Amino acid sequence: MRVRSSSKFLIGMLAVAMVAALAAPAAAGRKAPAETAGFDGETITLGVITPLSGRVSVIANPLTAGNEMWWAFYNEEEGGIAGKYPVELLKEDSAYAPTTAVQAYDKLKGDVVAFQQVLGTQITQALLPKMQADKAVAGPATLDATWVHNPNLVPVGAPYQVEAINALDYYVKNGGKGTTVCALAQDDEFGEAGLEGLAAAKKALKLKTGPSPRFKTGEDLTAQIQELADGGCDATLVVATAADASAIITTSISLNFETRYIALAPFWLPLLAGSASIADYLVENLWVSAGQLVAWGDSSIPGMDQFIERQETYAPDQTPDPYFIFGYLQGQAMAQVLEQAVKNGDLSRAGVLKAVSQIKKLTFDGLDGDYKYGPAAKRNPPRATAVFGIDPAGPVGLAIVGPQTVSAAAKKYKIE
Repeated sequence: MRVRSSSKFLIGMLAVAMVAALAAPAAAGRKAPAETAGFDGETITLGVITPLSGRVSVIANPLTAGNEMWWAFYNEEEGGIAGKYPVELLKEDSAYAPTTAVQAYDKLKGDVVAFQQVLGTQITQALLPKMQADKAVAGPATLDATWVHNPNLVPVGAPYQVEAINALDYYVKNGGKGTTVCALAQDDEFGEAGLEGLAAAKKALKLKTGPSPRFKTGEDLTAQIQELADGGCDATLVVATAADASAIITTSISLNFETRYIALAPFWLPLLAGSASIADYLVENLWVSAGQLVAWGDSSIPGMDQFIERQETYAPDQTPDPYFIFGYLQGQAMAQVLEQAVKNGDLSRAGVLKAVSQIKKLTFDGLDGDYKYGPAAKRNPPRATAVFGIDPAGPVGLAIVGPQTVSAAAKKYKIE
């Protein structure tokens, strides 16, 4: 009797266990994502649209290398997304031209789950209508505040406007009160973003402002810089990429124009600090405002030792470069989105778009500020930025002069 009862009991327990095992995946709501554009059931493919050639490639190439290094690490040590789906990148050259970027998008969109990187404010603007129609997601390699509340984009870092506000607040508090603040800005959407920051700072800090000439990238800058010199500009906010940095500085030197240049992050290239003809002027006159922590190798920064270890393993030939770090952070952000999409069992464009809205917070191991996510309308980027001076002996030619802080003006800045 006991034997029979025990047998019945064991059989019953085995049956319950089998049912529970079969039901577990359904109860957890997990299912393997179906094959879709950019996902063949095994590998996830992401697109990159960036200027791999031309003047702006000095930014794009190290940034893209940072994307690649993140995924080399994640595929090898984490097994890819959900521990089993490796990620690969397909790259197309935008030549930093909107029409070329649109062609690159059309070429890639059927072969990718999302776009790991789209570099350039005007490039992102040109692609957005197509992305919205296609329900596509992209990581913008641009920090314009206009991306913060856009559901199709996965921005990281403090916006350009916040970089400008915090740096100007630092300037005012460190001897700049009552002086004349001007601007030199690209005649495009990037330039407009920086000028929006200046306008917000002027209102909050009661700045006295002077001329704000615009320029086309690559053009002679003599007229614009002479206008600044004639305008008595004690400080000048520079909204320009590294493609025009050398021209701005050499023209300023030739015109004997002395000002406190305050540049937004895309202006800087490490090699500038090593230029014998302009290094002294840079040390005396230039600050760079950036939200991303670019103190390469600084062990006091959370996550830096881990980053350096990964760089030495997966990109050993990479020289210190802030754009490389930014590309790495972009990869980290996209990984968090894709993990959510796979958790949902949906890697379609609509599925990835949904996953973006479900992420509560993007985190970066302390290399950059946490970014509040959720529905796009509720997003709030990090507001802390630092001010860097030029240090030719530093790994990327920079040294912090104003530590990461959030000014009262930046806290109040409303991102529409």
